[in-house]
Amino acid sequence: MKTEQSREQQLLLWALLLSSLIGISIWYIQRLAATPVREWGSATVVTFSYFTNFSNGMIIVMAAALLWGRGRLANWFQSASVQSAFCLYIAFVGLGFWFLLGGPGELDSVIDWIPQLTAHTLSPVLGAVYFWRVVPKGKLTWRDPFVWLIYPVAYLVYWLFRGPRVGYYPYFFIDVNALGYAGVAAWSGALMVVLLILGGLMVLVNRRGVA
Repeated sequence: MKTEQSREQQLLLWALLLSSLIGISIWYIQRLAATPVREWGSATVVTFSYFTNFSNGMIIVMAAALLWGRGRLANWFQSASVQSAFCLYIAFVGLGFWFLLGGPGELDSVIDWIPQLTAHTLSPVLGAVYFWRVVPKGKLTWRDPFVWLIYPVAYLVYWLFRGPRVGYYPYFFIDVNALGYAGVAAWSGALMVVLLILGGLMVLVNRRGVA
């Protein structure tokens, strides 16, 4: 059942939708423009095999489902835990980009800055604001942060299988060629702990002041 939305929630959902859509659309169009038409399918897979792009895609789906959706998918997104999970993932995109990957490298044009300012920066900030302002208080449990690890773990497993087939990895901390499996395990374990800590803080914030 679709719940009544506040004006603030609608504005934040629209902002999230547009920010993430603009960011990944530019990257996607740039990749397609540099790829022969017969290889657009594989280019699409490559684009959305990045955690940033897939997570922003998830935000687009969530925002669209909450704004216009009906049925099971829309009902699933009504869950405070589901909304919080998506907010965590997009916030992690921003934190990882700026503090782990070092922010944007040398960019060729002004248009290259737009995805950095939207998908890598604005969407993560909006995700945090959405969690703070919109997600219903007192709905999260201490089990939730562990459930939220399903997506990051699945992403890691995906690249452990895909990486050897394509010969590269999108991020240094899952690069088996450079770090070996032990190094990837160490980095992955550390990042999962960070996600658990962030998730735990979200639960604390959500439950604060609730009897």
